[in-house]
Amino acid sequence: MKVRLSLCAGGLRRRTHRLELLGSRVLWPAWVRRGIQLVATLSITLVLGLLSQPALPSNGEIPSPTTAILKFPVWVLASLSDFQTQLAESEFSVQADDSKLKVLRILSPDSPTFLFVALDMVGDIANMNQARRALQDQVKSLGSQYWVSLISAQEQINVLQDPTPDHDLLVKELESFSQIGKAGLLESVERVAALANGVLSESDVRVAVIFVTDSDIGNYRTDYLNPTVNYSDARDLSRRFAGRALQEKISRMTAALARYQAPIFIVHIDPGRDPLNQAYLNGLKQFAEISGGQLFLSRTPGEIPVNMQEAFRWVQNAYVVDVEVPQGKEGSLKLKVTAGVANERNGWKVSYPARLYVPDEDGNFRSAKRKRSRR
Repeated sequence: MKVRLSLCAGGLRRRTHRLELLGSRVLWPAWVRRGIQLVATLSITLVLGLLSQPALPSNGEIPSPTTAILKFPVWVLASLSDFQTQLAESEFSVQADDSKLKVLRILSPDSPTFLFVALDMVGDIANMNQARRALQDQVKSLGSQYWVSLISAQEQINVLQDPTPDHDLLVKELESFSQIGKAGLLESVERVAALANGVLSESDVRVAVIFVTDSDIGNYRTDYLNPTVNYSDARDLSRRFAGRALQEKISRMTAALARYQAPIFIVHIDPGRDPLNQAYLNGLKQFAEISGGQLFLSRTPGEIPVNMQEAFRWVQNAYVVDVEVPQGKEGSLKLKVTAGVANERNGWKVSYPARLYVPDEDGNFRSAKRKRSRR
């Protein structure tokens, strides 16, 4: 059975008919749930189910219904270029706000993986062709456990290729790929992150996003260079301080993206050098790092293949750690992860999101300092 998917402003939809929603353990907005259900129910159940994983944590215990199960990525680096990929579950230890969390299971770097490649390239054709070739090379190098979906991530988000392990097909789709119009990363990154996080939450596979973009802050449909000022608001300083509107948007988006645990890697193939674009790139760095991901800047065309390879290496070498969060913990929790013999004294480093965001019992996110009263 082949299911053709398409993404639009309202979320993921099946082109033939709408799929009836099932209950979801993750209480995201309705359009996110539609996307999660289609990908998780169809792609994961019908396709990734072939790459079977145990339904229960590896220790065989069933989590208490009063606890939450959260997942997040972890990387263990023996050096800047050498990842440690052979660690056992017992070698991981996780703390959140100084309280130890129970590790239920890990997915190792050789586990089945769901990769979203989101494309936002509307600028220089030479850079686009260089990025296309680099992507094709990296896709061809992936193992059979990698199911890849290609997404056009502009104002209207469209699926270019449904999730598939057929890497030759992906190479052909990339060969015919083209985009025109305005930059779209700021409009699409949260929707792609929410979709990826839903699949991560609802399945037993690793999930990651690689965003490839040449976006310039001056090429968005929204005018960040000369924003509209609300003259009735005496506190509107956007015209007096260049980039204020952009900085405020980045702050809001970073807070929203912090709710999602699927890592985002951004490969920028043509970064601008003016002050406003530097502020924009700092924002992209925040978007990536809040999820545990990385931003890779290609200052010259020759750096594009190197950065593309590095983004794929981070995807390939990630662990996913499932932890049990006891009742009463919600909001923003500061993470501390140790793994194996990794410590600063021997030069090893453990990389992971700085914070874990836990929804309350109604699925809402709130500050850790504002605990909801319980009966």
